[in-house]
Amino acid sequence: MSAQPLRTRRITCIGFDWRAEVSLKETLALLRGKTREPWQYTDELTADVVVYETHNALAQAMVRRCATEGTGRVFFPSSSEDDSVLTLRYPFGASRLVSCLDSASLQLQGRQAATEHVEAPSLCQRLDDALRTPGTLAVAIRAGGQQGWLSLPERELHWSQPLGVEEIAELLSGEVEVEALGPTEGAALRRLESAARHPAPAEGLLWAIGIARSKGSLLSRLDIARPCRLRRWPDFGAIGRRSLDIRCASLLTQREMAPSHLAMMAGIPLGVMGNFLNACALVGVLETGKTLPAAASAPQAAALPQESGLGSMLRRIRTALALGH
Repeated sequence: MSAQPLRTRRITCIGFDWRAEVSLKETLALLRGKTREPWQYTDELTADVVVYETHNALAQAMVRRCATEGTGRVFFPSSSEDDSVLTLRYPFGASRLVSCLDSASLQLQGRQAATEHVEAPSLCQRLDDALRTPGTLAVAIRAGGQQGWLSLPERELHWSQPLGVEEIAELLSGEVEVEALGPTEGAALRRLESAARHPAPAEGLLWAIGIARSKGSLLSRLDIARPCRLRRWPDFGAIGRRSLDIRCASLLTQREMAPSHLAMMAGIPLGVMGNFLNACALVGVLETGKTLPAAASAPQAAALPQESGLGSMLRRIRTALALGH
């Protein structure tokens, strides 16, 4: 019987700048045939192995969330006070990387596959549904001891404390409840108004939820075969950015494009593109056109890979943490 081909594992890094990503890609290229399993770099946080910058607040939040969810990924910090914990520090040395990858392979091979189950809608989908529920006057948001509400139609955020990048990361690392409030929920809204006395633009939080809590799937009101475009640029000054966002925003302000076409033009995986488009839809800058004819349709939305945790938001708002480009 012929031997089964080795599966290719995937690795990514978060909280580092672009130089670390390039270094990891180049080192992996030098290690072909030198590790237990083949490895390749990916931008998606569905990777088998995640290398993270220990002091990055957003990376810490993602690690905590993935540990709670039991995703089965292997994480390597850039530093640790525990000598028994394998670490990977930039610049990534070849021998150290081989040790970490082989250790990860053994861990991944030894884990039982999780029983498949139907996943609940993403936080992004639940929030979008609440915002679009007929008669909604406001949307209540609760996360741990924090709470606030979004007023409609202006979508101004009112929160129980000032909400910065670290607070958003902490909020998104756990369970978040959303609830549409209509004319009959006046008492609940008044209670929220009395507790949430810090008004702020909602774009940063909405963008973060779209990027970080979409599970890599398009919102149900979007279609992978339906062209879309941006009516304006997102407020990158408030939410941070990376070159990927600039490239996609530039393409979508020039002309309509279906998500599959946009992913091909920008060289971005569909799962990552789905998160970007969801974020644009939540902040209200995305316009959709007519569905393309069947002959020109792209693969169905189910082909989008799942992506959890903080997703690519970790690099999108690194500017605010002075950790990225």
